[in-house]
Amino acid sequence: MERKHKRINVAKRNKLIATYKLPSTAAAQHASPLSAEAGADEDFNGAVVNNSVFSFVAGMSRLNREYTRKSYLLASSYVSDVLKLERGTQAWYDEFIRVMTSLGWLPVRSSFERVANSKKGLSVQMAALNIIGSTVASTSLTGSLAMTLPKLAADAFEALKQHPQSFDLFTRNTTTHEGGDFGLASCSEVDGEVLMVLVIYSVHGVSKKVGIPFIEWDSSSVQAFSGRTCLVLNPAVVNEATIKQLRESAGDKVSLAIAQYRI
Repeated sequence: MERKHKRINVAKRNKLIATYKLPSTAAAQHASPLSAEAGADEDFNGAVVNNSVFSFVAGMSRLNREYTRKSYLLASSYVSDVLKLERGTQAWYDEFIRVMTSLGWLPVRSSFERVANSKKGLSVQMAALNIIGSTVASTSLTGSLAMTLPKLAADAFEALKQHPQSFDLFTRNTTTHEGGDFGLASCSEVDGEVLMVLVIYSVHGVSKKVGIPFIEWDSSSVQAFSGRTCLVLNPAVVNEATIKQLRESAGDKVSLAIAQYRI
């Protein structure tokens, strides 16, 4: 899946990243950081970023993992918190893809559509995992990587439930006023090329089901939509300077909306 990427002017790229600066939150004054995001993370291959679960295949460099987390954090937060677009909608998804593209991610394929009715008893979690499996199958990926990415996403979900801090961040961020939404991303690096397979799963028009985590809802009982994409990262954008700018633009979200864990 090798792609030709445009050359990047670092100064112009950092100026662009700065335009997505997030506002400070009042809650940040009283909240405790979730993880030392600016420090070493060599042992962490899973993370919650806002309302999304990320998994990283072994072998991804520290810089590429950090750029992946922070670019997603900035793009998703900017569309929700600055542009105020309703999460889980096509308008949100389309703008999110636009911002991710400006941050150096090339969408190889991308779509947003209503999810066909699932069989009764299939949880939202399993429905989303099925979609990420079909998304991987629709790419040109072959061999072990095509099997690894969906499995790693499933393992990341199960491991998440064993890490209370990360799971709490995820559950707090997945419910919306009229339903819920979350992202599921499985990431790899092969011969220097970073690939992210991403599914955004959302439901609308339902009341909150008290006491039942969103991912355990019966997917056949809700109206669901999915945005799915395969993104390839331009390696020219990944360096300490652009990551520093991502941290500055994301502000307190870096410590409040990212929780890393081991799968």
